[in-house]
Amino acid sequence: MTLSDPGPKVSYRQSILLSYISTLFFWGAVYIYMPILSPYAQMISGSLQAVGLVMGAYGLSQLLLRIPLGMWSDRWRRRKPFILLGFIFDGLAALGLLLSPNTIMLFFSVLAAGIAASMWVPFTVLFASYFPLGEITRSMSLILFFNRLALITSNYAGGVVAEIWGWTGPFYGGMILSFIGFLLASGLAERRPEKSSIVSWQELLLMGRNRSLLLPSLFCTLLQFTIFSAPVGFTLIHAQQVGASKGQLGLLLSSYQLTSTLATLLAGIFLRRFLSERWLIFGGFLLVAWAMILTPCTGNVRSLYGVQALNGIGVGLVFPLLMGLAMETIPFEQRATAMGFFQSLYAVGTSAGPVISGLFAQYLGLDAVFILNGMVAFAAGVLSFKKIRSTS
Repeated sequence: MTLSDPGPKVSYRQSILLSYISTLFFWGAVYIYMPILSPYAQMISGSLQAVGLVMGAYGLSQLLLRIPLGMWSDRWRRRKPFILLGFIFDGLAALGLLLSPNTIMLFFSVLAAGIAASMWVPFTVLFASYFPLGEITRSMSLILFFNRLALITSNYAGGVVAEIWGWTGPFYGGMILSFIGFLLASGLAERRPEKSSIVSWQELLLMGRNRSLLLPSLFCTLLQFTIFSAPVGFTLIHAQQVGASKGQLGLLLSSYQLTSTLATLLAGIFLRRFLSERWLIFGGFLLVAWAMILTPCTGNVRSLYGVQALNGIGVGLVFPLLMGLAMETIPFEQRATAMGFFQSLYAVGTSAGPVISGLFAQYLGLDAVFILNGMVAFAAGVLSFKKIRSTS
């Protein structure tokens, strides 16, 4: 047994199952209101630029917190308390949005949602600890499958709830889901590393220079730039302009998440047997780019379903492979720090994408958002093909 691959001494089957269920509630508490968040923010603020600022707050808190959270988690050899804290901030975010009278309150409420999402760092590391080292990519694909499943069901439910009970209905749903999720996650077993990893900021910078960690992180940053700019952001405003109802906004996000979920599972478990990561990531980025270019050409909700589904396939192919590549060479006791680096760096895209896209929308029109993001995805695909070295 080595420090980099301790190997499980006991069965974690029950905690694996509980992790799947907890994941559904963890992300459901946020994404139940995601279908109506950008239109809701526009309704309260009256500005596309403000919508970008509010949506960008979700990535800003992740950018600031994910590296420190990873370092603290490794230093204290604890994961579970952070996960429970994530559910608390899930509930606070939903409550804040429910009570928001202006853009500032919206911003800080979405910031709280980003704090909750930051706890995904120790969550994924705890889940990966239930598996042997050689199954890192498989474990990431499995937990991301349930992450995507949560997004599908909550997006659909959020649209239905908003259609029946109005704009504030999904925020009540978020509070309920966060409370139940907290109770469920309390039952997770915690597999702690044998020793604490005290990583200095200098050592973190050296870790960040590790090509196998840095490149996937950078490409995931570009992917997140496009995700939070379009399919979960300004695409929904475009959908409203072509006549989508609140319920259809939920279905649009669900169509994106459904194909993303299926592609996530296929990419990490099945497709890697036949195609290398390099080709799968390249192909995924090209699908995202094509979906972006097609979006402003759609003149009705029905065609938008197909474009969202295409986007989801591309994202599902790329994301789990980048996450798996980032973790494969990292020692067990430093994985939370490395995952914090990975997720913090891609949070730059989560934050910058909506903000920059909001400026484009305000001054150049909504179509410019999709052209910009199509170019970003295409460039990421070409660069990933040149720089990523496949392991299969």
